[in-house]
Amino acid sequence: MVSVRERVTPHPEGLGRGGRARSGCGATQRYATRVKTQATITRIVMPGQTNRHGSLFGGVALSLMDEAAAIVAHRVANGPVVTAHIASVDFKAPIWHGWAVEVTARLRMVGRTSMRIEVDTYGECLDTGERSHSTTAEFVMVAIDENGRPRELSDESRAVLSSANRAKEEAESADAGES
Repeated sequence: MVSVRERVTPHPEGLGRGGRARSGCGATQRYATRVKTQATITRIVMPGQTNRHGSLFGGVALSLMDEAAAIVAHRVANGPVVTAHIASVDFKAPIWHGWAVEVTARLRMVGRTSMRIEVDTYGECLDTGERSHSTTAEFVMVAIDENGRPRELSDESRAVLSSANRAKEEAESADAGES
């Protein structure tokens, strides 16, 4: 069961850039409690996202991977983050026009100001259900303050990974006990 609660997070000035009212974070929100340590983005590969061979541009794949990593990092940091580093990316299989591209980011490590996030990218032929692993990369995301400088993560943020790992281990042991 998903718990839903109401939260008010006022913006200091109540307005966004240019004096416009802020949406989302500056308003009363209803949200479902979610797992902070993982995010998945799924899209259909459209013609404008492909190269002359009909497969997804690598830059489009990297953009989706960066977006998924940023979502996880922002949730954990409870604030803005930037991409500091992307480890080597080797594309192993194409993702074709008309296929679904699925990008899943998972938190792997939390440091003083940074987080390491592993991102897997898969292609899926929607007609047959055939799936292929395209690439995996590690992203290093850094929490920043209002001046764009690295900021320390809270103890609560640093504890997110260990509590997620404990929950996963408990679920796995419960599954093993049922067998």
